[in-house]
Order: sequence, then C-alpha cells, then structure tokens
Amino acid sequence: MIRLSAKSVENLKLASLYILSSSIVLRFDFLFGGANRFVPFRVLMLLTLFWFFVQFFEPFRPSRVSKATLFFLSIFLLYFSLAHLYWVDSMESLGPFLRNQFHFVYILAGYFLTNYLSTDLSKDQIQTLVKFIIGLVLTVVSLETSLRYLMPTLDLNSESTDYLIEIYTGAQQGLSLDTFYFFKMSSIMFFDSNYVGAFLLIFFALHLFVDYRSDLRRNIVSAIFLLLIFFTLSRAAIFVTGLWLAFNFWNSRSFIPKWVFAIICVMASIVTLFIIQDNVAFTDGSFITKIQILEGLSGFFEQDLPTALFGLGYEVGGYLYSYMSGGYAHIHLAILLGELGLIGTLIYFAYWYFIGIQSGSKVLYLFIPFFIVGLSLADPWEVGYFWASAIIARL
Repeated sequence: MIRLSAKSVENLKLASLYILSSSIVLRFDFLFGGANRFVPFRVLMLLTLFWFFVQFFEPFRPSRVSKATLFFLSIFLLYFSLAHLYWVDSMESLGPFLRNQFHFVYILAGYFLTNYLSTDLSKDQIQTLVKFIIGLVLTVVSLETSLRYLMPTLDLNSESTDYLIEIYTGAQQGLSLDTFYFFKMSSIMFFDSNYVGAFLLIFFALHLFVDYRSDLRRNIVSAIFLLLIFFTLSRAAIFVTGLWLAFNFWNSRSFIPKWVFAIICVMASIVTLFIIQDNVAFTDGSFITKIQILEGLSGFFEQDLPTALFGLGYEVGGYLYSYMSGGYAHIHLAILLGELGLIGTLIYFAYWYFIGIQSGSKVLYLFIPFFIVGLSLADPWEVGYFWASAIIARL
C-alpha cells in the first residue's frame, strides 16, 4: 500500500508538470531528423502512462470525472474506432497504424494530463511555473534566432546541394524583401521559422496573464517577445501580434468610440493590401501556394464518401488537399480534412469548444491566434496549444 502525504503527491505532480512543460519548449528538430515532436511526444506518453497507473492508488486518485468530459471522450472514441476501420486498409504495416493512434492520444493527453497535474496546485505555483517556462522559451528562441541570422546557410533540414547553393547565394545578398526566405530555413527548432513564430504566440498569450513585480519587467518581456516574433519573419505571426496590439489599444482607449476604431483598422488594412499586393502578395510563391491549397479544398466534393467523412489518416492525409502532388497542405483546415475527414474535423474543433467551456474565455487568446495563423501555416497537432489551454485557465 502506497502511503504518501498530500504534500508529497503535490510535489510529484508539480515536478511532472515542470518536466512536461520544459519538454514542450525543447524542440531541437535538427537533432532528430526534423521530428519536432520527438521530445514532447515521448515525455508526454511516458508521463501519461505513469499517471494512468498510479491514479489507481488512493493518494493519487482524481476527483470524479465530469459528465461533459465523459460525453466528449465517448464521441471521440466512437469516431476513433470507426475511422480506424477505414484507415486500416490503407496501412501497409503496424507502424503507421500505431502512429495514427498515438497522435490522437498526444493532443488529448496534452490538455487532460496538464489539467490533472495542475488542478490542485496554487495560483502562485502556476505563476512561478509559467515565468520559468517563459524564461526558458525566450532563451531557446533567442539562441535559435541568433544562429539563424549568423549562419543562414546552415539549413539543417535540407539534403539538396543545389538548394544549399541557392540559400548561400541568397544569404550573401543580405536581408531584404527578395531574400528574407533564405533567413527562415535554418531553424534549430522547427522546419522553418514560420513555425517558431506560431510557437511564440502560445507563450506570448500566457505572458499576458502573468503577474510581474513591476510594469517595467512586464514591458521588457513584452518587448523581447515582439522582437523575437518580428525576427522569425513569419508574416502571419507578425500580423496576429499586430492585431493583438491594435485590440489592446482599442480596449484601453475609451475616448475613441470602438466602432470608429474598428472602421479605421479595416480601412488601414485595405489600403495596406492595395499598396503591397503588386510588390509582394501576388508575386510571392508562398502566398500563391496558400491560395492554391485553399482552392484545392474544392477537391473535397470529389472524394468518395468514406474519405470525405473520415479522411486518410495522419500518414498521408496531409497531402490530399494541396497545391501540388506530393506537397504538404500546411493550412490547418486542409490538413484536418485530409487526415480526419469532415467528421473528424468537426470533432477536432469540438475539442477546442470543450476546452473553452472547461477553461473559460482566456482560451480565446490561444485559439484565435492558432486559427488565424493556421490559415497560412499551422500544425494542428502542436501540443503546446493544448498544454497552454490547461495552464492559462489557472492564471
């Protein structure tokens, strides 16, 4: 019989939460052949198994599971079972079959395990954890940014000699509108720095709810976040950050009617679009591929019924609706419809709705950036968003 004090159980949960949270930040995909989930995936799976078994012992036993949670998990498991009956025919080995299952468990555990570990902790303990993680992420991303600009020809993810020569030639010209792509592909964290920008938005959202000792310290941390987001050169992340700043200004200036400020923002956006579209947007290969992916979603109506409803699974579904044969559809709606089908996509966003009901309106500070950035580039399986959704509710 295990006999542990309540304090010992609390300390074990807190230690597990620190390990889990740190693993989400330590994303050095260049060490693992481009697998940016390598560290958090394994840490999360091991912790999930550990806490699944120890919760059967009295000191660790959680409170009764809510009816809402059981209802959601029942729907999820029903879809999960039906989808695998269809996917199993297209899987040539056990590996792809298991990877499909584990990636569902991955995002479920990201929220539910974090919520379980943090429930009995005090607000001060959560605040201290988040400050530690913010310090860690700023340190790691500062290193990533420095290496990417000092050694733009590193390109840790490329095996093509011709592509490396192209990057080297472009980087020698210096940073400009014509060459900024060459300063995005040598990230030590993700495939390119666009993902780093989306990743930073998670911790920027948490930072907004942290209690700092002084406004000066808060402003310094905010400034570092803004600089790092800008230097990712991720236009989607920069755009979302700009929207947040505009919203914050709008919300704090009562002498400006909000409807007037909204009209000014809309007009400014339209004018900006007309100014830059001839120079950047419609001659920008990245922008064009995003349009082509969205256009490719029309292929959904050409699929057979099982594919339309259940998708093709994690292994190949991300290539179903894309800008070219063999190209990865890096927009979340295209990825989800290809991998999970219509039913799975609805359940995926129902999961977000469930989290919002459980965690409150603060989750919008995570979901809205995720949704906007996801129209350009996103990983719907990024566990950081689900981990942060459980954390932000406690701040």
